[in-house]
Amino acid sequence: MINKKINVLDRLKQDSFKKKESPVKQNIESKEFEITVIEKDFLPDNEVLFNYDDIQDLEMKNDLLKYESLLNLAKSNYHTKAGEILNEANEKYANHKNGTFSIWLEHMKIGKKSAERLINRFKFIKNNCLTSEDQFYFETLPLSLTYEISAPNANKDLINAVLNKQIKTRKEYIILKNTLKNESPKVSEFDSIEKLFNKLNSNISTLIENKVESSTLDSNKAKTVYEKIELLNKEIKSLLIEIEKLN
Repeated sequence: MINKKINVLDRLKQDSFKKKESPVKQNIESKEFEITVIEKDFLPDNEVLFNYDDIQDLEMKNDLLKYESLLNLAKSNYHTKAGEILNEANEKYANHKNGTFSIWLEHMKIGKKSAERLINRFKFIKNNCLTSEDQFYFETLPLSLTYEISAPNANKDLINAVLNKQIKTRKEYIILKNTLKNESPKVSEFDSIEKLFNKLNSNISTLIENKVESSTLDSNKAKTVYEKIELLNKEIKSLLIEIEKLN
């Protein structure tokens, strides 16, 4: 008798949706919640405008808030476990040169970027959610928000704001992120040229200094060489400023 091999992620999905009384329904739900959902765009461009404060019925408002947290927790736990499994597989086999790991990801219908995001999210929890309370709070956040703050290039101030419960939705996060981006000082083209010039000038000065020291020039001639270099530097810098004014 041939034993059919079941990979770890399939086992996870089967266990997550196991219902003894309704095996047919379990298969349907399992298919609906396959790992391929990660490939879909769960970060919509236009978010639905829904405000809990608009709900007059207090019981309904509290219930819906509770249900949202429970749904976020259910989805989040699944992604966290998937990230943990992929992280282990990645550490063990991603560096193998035969490309088996990448092919296996394709077999599992998981894109490389999706795998990276899942792994980054798991690592974020491991490094930033040091208590069970911290992790529980993280898992109750909207899934899209958890992926935003677990990105390697995420702003540290915004990460802290989320973990300190100051930001609770992806929409709030994106607004603040764009605000910070607009407030960041932009480096002008002139500043870039000036930095490049200063670096080049420093290298040239060091090179000439070494040449002079190893040559037979006396101190007066060496001083003359340095003065000429300094004059040329000032002239070049002056020309760069004139060019900047024309733009």
